[in-house]
Amino acid sequence: MNTRTFPAPAFCGALLAFSLALPCSANTNVSAPFPVDAAFLAQQRIPSIGKVISAQRVRDNDGDHVLVLARQAGPSPDNPKSGRIEHIELRATLYHSTAMGWKQEWTIHDLVDCPNLDSAADFFPKAVAFTDLNADGRVEATVAYHLFCGGGIDTHTVKVILREGETKLAIRGESTMIYPGQDPFGGEHQYDKALLQPDRAAYKKHMDRVWHDVSVFRLR
Repeated sequence: MNTRTFPAPAFCGALLAFSLALPCSANTNVSAPFPVDAAFLAQQRIPSIGKVISAQRVRDNDGDHVLVLARQAGPSPDNPKSGRIEHIELRATLYHSTAMGWKQEWTIHDLVDCPNLDSAADFFPKAVAFTDLNADGRVEATVAYHLFCGGGIDTHTVKVILREGETKLAIRGESTMIYPGQDPFGGEHQYDKALLQPDRAAYKKHMDRVWHDVSVFRLR
């Protein structure tokens, strides 16, 4: 079990621990991914906006792909001179190698804008998964992240999203917050209707594992 810690809101004087575990799935038609660095992205002219959190290359029956997770943070446009991190954007973008260079296949873009409030937004890089659950020879990429905008100790928005081409399936909801000596709260979440169809059972099972691994926040 891998554990990653993030600062809680400044007044808490504590750390939130996010328990992460790699989801298990059979990659029968997809190669094992491997990381690529900033030099590779620059050499291949693969763009990114903000700071690259991770970049991984994977091969399927369609060829080579690179998934780039990037984060851009700064003041809110409504409060540009605050000197605070109040506006955070997350982008997960999949590129496909073609004869004309790397072409963007899809992107997941989300953000928080929190003038005069606490803000947070981050991916769970260790929860990224590349699968071929429907055995069609095309890679499916699963990305998870959380968002927060508020003024107190509260739940974060959590999203787990799977993409395969134009197909997009998601679980969206709130984190489960666990504090010593208190009952847990939060954890409500919803499934895309398409994810509840019988022929998507393997997708739901996989995404439920990812949700379980990333959505529980523990206060030390």
